[in-house]
Amino acid sequence: MAAHQIPPFRGIHVEFFSPTNHKGARVRVKDLRRGDTKWLPYSYEIGDIVEQAKAHLIEQEISVEGLVLHDTTRGYTLITRNFETAIK
Repeated sequence: MAAHQIPPFRGIHVEFFSPTNHKGARVRVKDLRRGDTKWLPYSYEIGDIVEQAKAHLIEQEISVEGLVLHDTTRGYTLITRNFETAIK
């Protein structure tokens, strides 16, 4: 398969941020294509930032197609074929 025949995906990076003196634990959901960022309070009930981000994206009608495994950056990258819907 030629490189330009590989299906395109939109990357959404998910990262955990520890609590500070002024803010509780948070999860950052960042659209790697548009640069938009959404901060979520960490859900101790869910207890998993990937599951929490996936649930948030599904609420926004953004389906999650896969998970990119990498060790060079913190967090995880989810992929979707939805290029239209902005994260809110």
